[in-house]
Amino acid sequence: MKKHLFIICLFITLFFYGQEKKYSDIDSLLTKNSTIDALTALKKLKENHVKDSINSGYWLRFSKASYTTYNYDNAKSSINKAIKISPNNAEYYFEKGLLHNRIGELKPALLALDKAVKTEAKGEYLYWRGIVNQQLNNIETAQNDYQKAIENNFESPELYVNYAILLSQNHEYKKSLEIINKAIKIDNMHSHAISTRANIQLFLLKIDAACDDSKTALKLGYTQVIRIPDAICNGTDNKKALFLAEVLVSNKHYKQAIIAYIRLINFDSLNSRHFLNRGYSYYQLKDFEKAEKDYLKGLTLEHPEFDKFYDNLSLLYFDQNNYKKAIEYSTKRIELNSKNHVAYLDRGLSYRKMKKYKEAEKDFETSLKIMPKFFRAFGYRSYLYLEQGKYQEALKDAERAVEINPKYAYGYLVLAQSKQALNLPDFCNDYFAAKKYGWGNEADFAIKRFCK
Repeated sequence: MKKHLFIICLFITLFFYGQEKKYSDIDSLLTKNSTIDALTALKKLKENHVKDSINSGYWLRFSKASYTTYNYDNAKSSINKAIKISPNNAEYYFEKGLLHNRIGELKPALLALDKAVKTEAKGEYLYWRGIVNQQLNNIETAQNDYQKAIENNFESPELYVNYAILLSQNHEYKKSLEIINKAIKIDNMHSHAISTRANIQLFLLKIDAACDDSKTALKLGYTQVIRIPDAICNGTDNKKALFLAEVLVSNKHYKQAIIAYIRLINFDSLNSRHFLNRGYSYYQLKDFEKAEKDYLKGLTLEHPEFDKFYDNLSLLYFDQNNYKKAIEYSTKRIELNSKNHVAYLDRGLSYRKMKKYKEAEKDFETSLKIMPKFFRAFGYRSYLYLEQGKYQEALKDAERAVEINPKYAYGYLVLAQSKQALNLPDFCNDYFAAKKYGWGNEADFAIKRFCK
């Protein structure tokens, strides 16, 4: 029995070795990634290996050659033939996933890579599925894929870079630093990894380490690294803290930004701008009480930027449904500058929330007199008309809003609602446009309910 088993295993090994040897000339051409060589490979497959078209290996190579010659339809149909012949071969699903990913078809790529992983949970397959999930913004799933790839003994600098970036975006800074250090341990000249570590060091408020990594990445030729001026790297602690705070806010790392602003306030407790920006960071974290406290404190200091404080306070109160206070600070903005079209819009929105439609309409009209192509004013006035049952006026304003800005998501939402109220048949197109340009939840709900 053991002898028979040995013979069977030997036969299988020799069979696959023969398959590889048979296509060695084709594989040699394909590894060059050249269109001319790929055309030669296709010619050889058709002329010298046509009898092998019953084998999956033939169609795998046909697919690779077709991709390199930009014949994507042939590439896809060929890899499907390989899978049909060998439906239990994980490699073919993996190659199909890579193919779809390369041509930008992410959902089919994910389906193929899912199948590859289910057939054989190789680390490389998990890594590439993580890449596709990351591109599809399936962040948690991508992180899990990268972690499982590592657990399945697959590692590369690129894997660790991708994983570290996701962790830092998820505010897991210490773990992110541990992971990126693994990439640099594999290749201490990996410029992208060093650049990524520079960013992570900033998020950890370690600006001196970030300066060192930034300079190293630049020396290695990586141009997309965050550039920290020498004046900052060699500057005072106050300058470093200010740079850190601005970078952290711009990257939406508000908790870390607050720490930087606390440092700045400790250096200069009379600077109103520090309170403005720390208040904004609290606002973004929905800590409205601390945001309000910082804004009001900033207004008591010397030379506050009144317009910005009033703007932020009006938004803060609006988000808490305190529309009277929101109107108070929008009015203060208007008193500062009667030509501020945005302040009229904001005040109009608060009036609308209070069902004071005449006041709201008057403010929207004033905003449009100041800025005749202010598409947001048309969009919000359209909704104001909708609430009052003035559907023709709502339709007219919504059409004008998307005419001015063809990518205005909210404009398409109110356009769809206006058409629907008037029983116009093409309203679903506008719901789809609203979803396409970023107004997801309401558009999704309407599409599921009204559009089949």
